[in-house]
Amino acid sequence: KKIREVYLERRDAMLAAMDACFPPGVDWTHPQGGLFLWGTLPEDLNSADVLKTAIEQKVAFVPGAPFFATGGGHNTMRLNFSYCQPETIRQGISRLGRVLHEKMGQPAP
Repeated sequence: KKIREVYLERRDAMLAAMDACFPPGVDWTHPQGGLFLWGTLPEDLNSADVLKTAIEQKVAFVPGAPFFATGGGHNTMRLNFSYCQPETIRQGISRLGRVLHEKMGQPAP
């Protein structure tokens, strides 16, 4: 019961941060369980390329393409919320949001 409460708090922190920091055109799941959110970038972005810039900003995610057994998924990403405290999650999503704004040619908030 305790771990479900912790994961819920962290999931909700990530969802709220994504709502506040990610640019229009980026979509994500709202999972009812598990440890991850699944993000979808615009079709013209490759998440592996976005990851390189994200790492420079001290934030990381898992590019989604390896999870697609028949190919595709180049514009997807898996984000883990289970490990970090809510404040760390908010900081990381803020950094990733700035990277996404830059890659999409949009000014960051």
